[in-house]
Amino acid sequence: MFFDQFLENQLAVWATASNNYDRLKQVLYRSVDFGDFQIRVQHNPDRILSAAAKIDEASLKARACFLCKENMPPEQQSFDYNPTFDIRVNPYPIFSRHYTVPAKQHIPQLIAGHFGDMLNIARTYPEYTIFYNGPRSGASAPDHFHFQLAPRYEMPLETDITHCSKEILFTTPDKTLTVESIEDYIRKNIIIRSADKELLELNFHEILNMIGKVTPHEPEPMINLFAWHENEEWQIVIFPRRQHRPWQFFAEGADNILFSPGCVDFAGLIISPREADFNRLDAPLLRDLFGQLTLTDEQFNNLRFMIHDLRMS
Repeated sequence: MFFDQFLENQLAVWATASNNYDRLKQVLYRSVDFGDFQIRVQHNPDRILSAAAKIDEASLKARACFLCKENMPPEQQSFDYNPTFDIRVNPYPIFSRHYTVPAKQHIPQLIAGHFGDMLNIARTYPEYTIFYNGPRSGASAPDHFHFQLAPRYEMPLETDITHCSKEILFTTPDKTLTVESIEDYIRKNIIIRSADKELLELNFHEILNMIGKVTPHEPEPMINLFAWHENEEWQIVIFPRRQHRPWQFFAEGADNILFSPGCVDFAGLIISPREADFNRLDAPLLRDLFGQLTLTDEQFNNLRFMIHDLRMS
């Protein structure tokens, strides 16, 4: 496959990436059981720069954008996906094959105007899941628009979505589009399924506007977003959020936990750069941490009612 050869070529000439992919083979994993599903925890020290990234305006302006092509290391290569996007090897991997899909222009991390691109990429590469961290939801480069690609089924979400119980929130009369939610998942979620790209784009933006009503944030509602394409249809998963980091991230001493989740963490693969955090994360603590970031029950109920009203209108 082309992607595999591209990765091999990069690892042959780019020592930073090669060393980091070698170390990825040695990372530790453990699982935390929640009954109907599990959350995996990966101890990955190389991800500490991303987990602790400063994303305030002053910090962003003080550093060169690492996604702009003119700032790429000389060993790094990219290939054109289309006139808008490149694809590059991520040199600080979470997965055995981990790619970044940055915009060629330095434009903000805002999904408006790019959701159709996300669907196209998912259809082009059905063996991958494409994901998007919102600018205040885990993106370490909120000043430069980008997606990421991971091999299918390396995140628990993609298995959970098939066997966990789900509530149907909305369906069109001809069942060309369905909106569901995994129940009792500790992370409030919206799942949209359709083979109709135009219908999917329309309803995604309507639901995004609804999320903005229950938890308003600027410059866009806080979300982590996934897409993949199989059996001639897209599956979209949205994790709406109300907060970026829990209080423990800012705590001093023993209370401090480096927990700054993005898409991968919300998909059930917690990336823990520090060994102490890796060892202490258990079910009650994860419920607390995610509970501070996901929508409240009241907010999610309001969102559910709006989606239901959309069906009735």
